[in-house]
Amino acid sequence: MATQITRRDWLKLAGGSVLGLMLSPVPWKLVDDAAIWTQNWPWMPTPLTGNFQTKFTNCTLCPAGCAVRARCVGDQPVSLWGVSDHPLSHGALCAVGLAGHHFAYHPLRLMQPCQRTGATVSPVAFDDALAAIANAITKMQTTGSPESVAVLDAQPERTMSYLYRRFLAALPHGLYLTPPAQEGATLRALHEMCEQPQDTFGFDFENARTILSFGAPLLDGWGTPGRMAQLIKNRQQTDLRIIQAETRQSHTALQAEEWLPIKPGTEAALALGIAHVLIHERLYDEAGLRRSVLDFDNYLQALKPFTTEQVAEVCGISANRISQLARMLAKRKPCVVIGDGDPAAPLSHETERAIAGLNVLLGSVSCKGGIVSRRNLPMAEEFQQQALAPATEIDRVPDHSIRVLILDAAASSGATPWALLAKKLVPKQSMVVSLAPVLGEFAGHIDYFIPAPAIFETWQDVPTAFDASTASFSLSRPLLIAPAGAIEPAFFLYSLAAAAGVAFNAAAGEQSLTDFIQHRVAAIYENRRGKTFNVQSREFVELAAISSFDELWQLLAEGGCWLDEAHASNALPRLSFLKENQTEGRSRHDGYETALMSHKNPTEAFPLRLMPFGWRGAMANHQVSPVLTKLFQESELRPGAQHACIHPNTAKEYGLVDGGSANISTPIGAANVRVQFDEAAMPGVIHVALGPAPFGFAKDEAQSLENILSVCMIEEDATWRVTPAKVQRV
Repeated sequence: MATQITRRDWLKLAGGSVLGLMLSPVPWKLVDDAAIWTQNWPWMPTPLTGNFQTKFTNCTLCPAGCAVRARCVGDQPVSLWGVSDHPLSHGALCAVGLAGHHFAYHPLRLMQPCQRTGATVSPVAFDDALAAIANAITKMQTTGSPESVAVLDAQPERTMSYLYRRFLAALPHGLYLTPPAQEGATLRALHEMCEQPQDTFGFDFENARTILSFGAPLLDGWGTPGRMAQLIKNRQQTDLRIIQAETRQSHTALQAEEWLPIKPGTEAALALGIAHVLIHERLYDEAGLRRSVLDFDNYLQALKPFTTEQVAEVCGISANRISQLARMLAKRKPCVVIGDGDPAAPLSHETERAIAGLNVLLGSVSCKGGIVSRRNLPMAEEFQQQALAPATEIDRVPDHSIRVLILDAAASSGATPWALLAKKLVPKQSMVVSLAPVLGEFAGHIDYFIPAPAIFETWQDVPTAFDASTASFSLSRPLLIAPAGAIEPAFFLYSLAAAAGVAFNAAAGEQSLTDFIQHRVAAIYENRRGKTFNVQSREFVELAAISSFDELWQLLAEGGCWLDEAHASNALPRLSFLKENQTEGRSRHDGYETALMSHKNPTEAFPLRLMPFGWRGAMANHQVSPVLTKLFQESELRPGAQHACIHPNTAKEYGLVDGGSANISTPIGAANVRVQFDEAAMPGVIHVALGPAPFGFAKDEAQSLENILSVCMIEEDATWRVTPAKVQRV
């Protein structure tokens, strides 16, 4: 008898099969096995096993040098924390520092020297790379070329910095360069105003009653973050009042007692308007200033145009509010006025000089609770006996004058546009060498990559933070073993000097960087001054009670620090309001003629104002741990790169959509951005984030990555704070 199979039978069979498969353990076992297999692929990290231990060191990812407590499994760090009760960092560690032990495993980590050819990065033998760099230097020497060999050091005052300076001093046209002044720019401007070189300046915040900040992110990672966090924590008890003057409503503006939303680029006008009120109402020590200031009458003359009415029109702050602010600063002393600006957009030299002068006028220099002088760190004997190339800001260098540029691995506190470096290089004939452990934003412009050890893979010293009122010194000890291909910058310098025939450090021999750091510790020990902090016991010990250099080295190597004695100086140094000192043969400032024009009136072609902003340690020319995408992408606690904040009225005027794309054009280029409506943004202004460098490309690719700095106009003094712009929907 034939069997008739109907469609109903097929449906019953399919349904039963699906139901049976769901009830069967087979598919779930396959899913479980697949999960196990994928977790054991050879490139997946395997959790360590072993005993837990704690090690102490210091972070060198930015100049703050915060103390670190590393939780280790065996010798491998698995998490980093701040050190509670530490006298410098006060237990704080930023998000970038918390993930510092990830840098050794960064996706763009370089394991051997490489050469860029077009857009391709390919391995090259170290000797071959060295020969090419040395040949470029030798050719300059033999031909008597006036062009320069330069090293750009983002963290000066380290022992490695002095090695660079010694090497460059041995070259006919060696240049030791520092980035554009950002953090510490106000202190540097004050130092340059002094008639004679002074000890280094710092801020005595702990005794201040009022702080006026012109855009410095005081409460968002500026200076030594733990120190600032401690000040904010205690400000009710200390009666500290913070006023933030800036265009953008930043994290600091939100937490300050008052936010002054000034128009873009008008910081100098506001500072000089405050000075005008102090002079007009005689809220200053005229006799004391006339004794110390060389050009006081000329300064009074220069202030005449900066009436409150004129400044109010320029800045967008009422004349009455400017007068009230000046009177409050004069009444709530001691007070400090800080410039510095945003890490992604420094203030101009003229602005910093106006702000530094305001501190002088308020009697805040050489004053408890104001700006105080501190001693410089002792220098190793080898460097005292040898010539050192002077430190020069990059904007002081003539355009098209650098033939060989070496970029140190240290991360700076602020951003640096490639266009600023490019204009200093000899066109089409220059060579750029990177001493970094990873590929970065400038990869598309680098000729040779020399892979340096990553953070926590080598000994480093941590000099005094720029904002400190007293000198300090600590060490960053290695927690990881550097890969075989990593090349110490000191070894690179020795090798380059030998290959190029440069007489470098012949007297001391080819000592390691650690040897020179030990010599610096020995110099500190010989001074027998100050005290040490033992991170294990959380106790202070007078340096005079330390029995030997070995004991001091051991204390520092285990995470401790040395702190100098306070340097009392109540005398105001002789200085000039309107001119810099002549120590480097420069005097380019004679007044404040451009301050009332710095707001840059809109034009028909470019009716808007573009202002970049960023977060220290996580901007376009900084690599960060991949886990920090949680901050910049998933959670958006921090705006990512090309993220534009625009007032809704401005956005709607140009047909923009919240969350949509737009194109920003300036006189030098265009860039695509993602739009975010922000009621706190000033109408007519576009604030664009300078997020961290992306790492989603292969290590054999040398990409020139787009960021907003590539379309910002660079002024003559190497600043790019405000750029005329227009925007259209994409």
